[in-house]
This record gives sequence, C-alpha cells and structure tokens, in this order.
Amino acid sequence: MMARPRAETIISTQVDDRVAIDILVAPGIYVILYQDKPINIRQRIWCSTGELPEYLRTSFSSPAPANNLAKKLNEYFFTEDFKVVKVL
Repeated sequence: MMARPRAETIISTQVDDRVAIDILVAPGIYVILYQDKPINIRQRIWCSTGELPEYLRTSFSSPAPANNLAKKLNEYFFTEDFKVVKVL
C-alpha cells in the first residue's frame, strides 16, 4: 500500500506551546446536494434534558467523506437524490 502524498502547506503558525495551525492546499470543495439543491443538515438527538440539535457539515475538502455521507443519506431516506459535486 502506498502512503498518501503530503499536502502542500500554504501558511503555518504556532499558536502556543501545544498548538500549531497549518493551512493546506485542498484538491477542491465537494458539497452534498439534494435534488440538485444545496442543503443544511440538522440532526436531532433526544436525551434526558430534551432535544439537542446538531448541524452536520455538507461541504468537504476531499471527496471521500462527502461521498460517504451522501451514501448514508440515500440509505436513510430510501432515495438516490443526494449527490456530491465538486464546486471548486
């Protein structure tokens, strides 16, 4: 198995003794569409204190997580209307 190629760093900074931030070049932006329209996703979780909304990402800097989420959404909703497109 070959290792992933190292991403190109655009800019980097050391925030403190434990944290550094690197801004990397991304191959593009991939978004999930439903019936060719952009979406937001709210996941609702119920617990003893009530309903907790959580907003999930719908844009990604690589295609794999976008494709995985679109596949799960298509399974959950019994459809093939969730698709991933590269926008940049």
